[in-house]
Amino acid sequence: MNRVLVYGGTFDPVHRGHIESVLGVVQLLGDVNAYLVPCKTPAHRPQPVASPEDRLKMLELAIGNRHQIFVDDSELRRDGVSYTFDTLAGYRRKLGKTTPLFFLMGYDSWVTLPNWYRWQEIVDLAHLLVLERPGVKHAIPEPLQKWSEPREVAALGEVIDEASGNICFVSVAQIDVSASGLRQSLVKGDVVKGDMSPRVLKYVKQQKLYTMKFR
Repeated sequence: MNRVLVYGGTFDPVHRGHIESVLGVVQLLGDVNAYLVPCKTPAHRPQPVASPEDRLKMLELAIGNRHQIFVDDSELRRDGVSYTFDTLAGYRRKLGKTTPLFFLMGYDSWVTLPNWYRWQEIVDLAHLLVLERPGVKHAIPEPLQKWSEPREVAALGEVIDEASGNICFVSVAQIDVSASGLRQSLVKGDVVKGDMSPRVLKYVKQQKLYTMKFR
């Protein structure tokens, strides 16, 4: 059974933390195709600094020829705000009702879920995998806590071959790097070699990305 993992974000820029997190979850899921989906128009954050075309290219360079990991530009091709619900609904239509579909999100995004478009319906389309960060905890909004508790499972193996409907907190090795921190470092000319793929860093320099003031 070929499972599908979706990981969305602005990837502005993509960094090793993004890629290593996906690789870790791919190992947990085994027989899975993972898709990184760059967001065109975020609903809850400022517009990305780099253009959609540049962010797509950086993702392609970061992934290279890795097995099981792909880039999906569907949100970049879609007009309007890039809602996760719409993206997952598209995957569900293509996959049918029985293929296991997983949506990966960071803990910081998890606690904002009640602000998302049709947030309570997302789990009807896919399982939610929440990346835990050691030592990082935020207060969980009461509506989210009440809604999520009946749907939480302790181990990914309990639902790995089910189509959707559950929430699982997962732990994988993570690199302490953020896109906003990288942008600041790039503007100042600081060394970021360990935080980005050499191919991505070369592209950033060639295209002179993140050299102007950003939001």
